[in-house]
Amino acid sequence: MKTTKVAIIGLGHIGKRHLQILAGDPRFEVVAIADSQIKKHEGHQVYPDHLSLFDAHPDLDLVSVCTPNYLHDRISQDALNDGYHVLCEKPIALSRKSAEAMINAALNQSRNIFCMMQNRYSPISLWLKEVVDTGVLGEIYQTNVTGYWNRDERYYDPSDWKGSKDKDGGTLFTQFAHYVDMLYWLYGDLEIKGAQLANYSHQDTIEFEDSGNVQFGFGERGMGNFQYSTSVWNRNFESSITLIGEKGTVKVGGQYMDKIVYCHIDNYEMPNLITRSNVENMGLVYDNIHAVLSQTSKVMTNAMDGLKVVDIIERIYGYRKA
Repeated sequence: MKTTKVAIIGLGHIGKRHLQILAGDPRFEVVAIADSQIKKHEGHQVYPDHLSLFDAHPDLDLVSVCTPNYLHDRISQDALNDGYHVLCEKPIALSRKSAEAMINAALNQSRNIFCMMQNRYSPISLWLKEVVDTGVLGEIYQTNVTGYWNRDERYYDPSDWKGSKDKDGGTLFTQFAHYVDMLYWLYGDLEIKGAQLANYSHQDTIEFEDSGNVQFGFGERGMGNFQYSTSVWNRNFESSITLIGEKGTVKVGGQYMDKIVYCHIDNYEMPNLITRSNVENMGLVYDNIHAVLSQTSKVMTNAMDGLKVVDIIERIYGYRKA
């Protein structure tokens, strides 16, 4: 297959990671970057906005959208309407309606939307998915998810969009969308049964909650709880998921759900798992993109997955308002 020509829209922290992943990979060529805050970047043409980049490079194959949350859906739709495939960072949109518009644009142009849900590629996440899907835990009764991180003025003050309800969307969209996706990936759709939200320590920096406690149902009888906060003092504490099943119990923890804390399952031998960095997991998303564009694979993290994460978060926030 010919080299895949890529444009990166937004060269902030996440955009730089995408550039790092693609650098030196002969399957991809980053032909241009769009970012309103920079005028040049060594080795790449830089445009002030995505539309001027699209006008100058009609032969693009893929547009990687790495901008602030509120721009994801509009830039993705513009790229799709111009005939490009899209890789969109999470969340793909800040409302179900906007995510649906993206999917309609992709269908109209016969193009793909890939979602950067790299946590699904983590060896520990894949192991957890296998434990659930193969039924070695039997019926799963309870699932508890925690996300306890620090996001203080060091995070919010330098930004002109983080913390804004209209531009950021909320703590679940920006900090914990990957863990909502983990639940959806494991169990399918969730039934939201309760939501308590509060802003404890960010009254001067954000327009939404910094902490939440969400109750949900899954499967026929399963019940779950998702507790999260960005009010942890000074530094991140942990992210974890615990599954209580008919035949065993497992817990994955660590700062980013990257360690197996506990595994006790009837007649089960724990496999040896490899380790991978978050950047390496992101690289596997690009591997899938290359395979799809080479017509040797299907999209592994597609727009419907992205839409369901947005839908679940929207229902959590809607439940609180109700």
